[in-house]
Amino acid sequence: MSASRTLRVGLVGCGRIAHVHAGYLRQTPHVTFVGACDTNPESRETFTARWQVPTFADIDEMLSAAAPDAAHVVTPPASHVALAVRLLDAGLHVLVEKPLALSVVEVDRMLAAAQRRQRVLTANHNRWFDPVVAAARNLLDSGRLGALVGVDVFQGAAAGEADPAAGAHWSRALPGGMLYNLGPHPTYLLRNFVGPVQEIQVLSDADSAGQLREVRALVRGAAAVGSLTISLQTQPFMNRLTLYGTAMTAEVNLNNMTLLVRRTRRTPKLVGKVLPNLDEATQLVWATVVNTIEFLRGRQRYYPGMGLHFRALYEALAAGGVPPVSANEAREAVWLMEQIWQRAGASAGGPATEVAA
Repeated sequence: MSASRTLRVGLVGCGRIAHVHAGYLRQTPHVTFVGACDTNPESRETFTARWQVPTFADIDEMLSAAAPDAAHVVTPPASHVALAVRLLDAGLHVLVEKPLALSVVEVDRMLAAAQRRQRVLTANHNRWFDPVVAAARNLLDSGRLGALVGVDVFQGAAAGEADPAAGAHWSRALPGGMLYNLGPHPTYLLRNFVGPVQEIQVLSDADSAGQLREVRALVRGAAAVGSLTISLQTQPFMNRLTLYGTAMTAEVNLNNMTLLVRRTRRTPKLVGKVLPNLDEATQLVWATVVNTIEFLRGRQRYYPGMGLHFRALYEALAAGGVPPVSANEAREAVWLMEQIWQRAGASAGGPATEVAA
């Protein structure tokens, strides 16, 4: 493909997250947003009214009428494998909302279809591209963080927010219920930083109905040891990433989009009691001012990494390059999720430990 080529992109699914995808696709270079499909007539009507694009009852209708070059699958996870394979077999590049699939077996079906048709398969790992995560990655890559010692990822949510339909939401049918729907983002963040997984230990807590409400995993990777916590119980709920280095520590607040750097300073003992607090307060105030200005200018939006991910993806596709999130990378995240949830279900009597194959 030439670098100037524009790709026609459609959406499969017209639910809440589809509207976020549509907004960013409208701003992405090399993209013409050509429409969406959904089996629900009300969802299609709402989507058409907002975005002024055609919507279709199924994939076949969208393929025939809109002729997309690529599609985003933004439906519940259980449907990802069938829809992605259908699109890949039709000759489209495919981006799938997180998680790519519910099992490695399903991912491998997708990978076979992508290889069969020589098309790109990728997953929406948008948190990896959030500006604050990118800044923390830069601290590590540049050497300023020092050697990576450990990684902590914490993902929480209010139970009502994780289950907006009060019991009817599709997340209840996932392998770990509502908690599983929270898992993909912290899982790929952890995996990307700690490297290939060598050992996993998991503890979990469930309610009286057997629904998981807390999962804590300790993961030994080739690059570092990391921990992952997913919780429906903590209040207020947090969404944090912390990188521990030999030179400094970087803490990312993904709710507030702030990055706090802590470092050791050689100062008199009394000054050392006060200076770190002043330093951290200054960082937080400055980040708050910048975020407020960006919000007022219309440049601070929800899921900021999604727009940056799409830009990088379609620049790569237009130039015939490699996508920023490979299918194999997404497969590794699915594998780790699968391993954690298998152990979470068996951990009532104590930690489940196993060395990765």
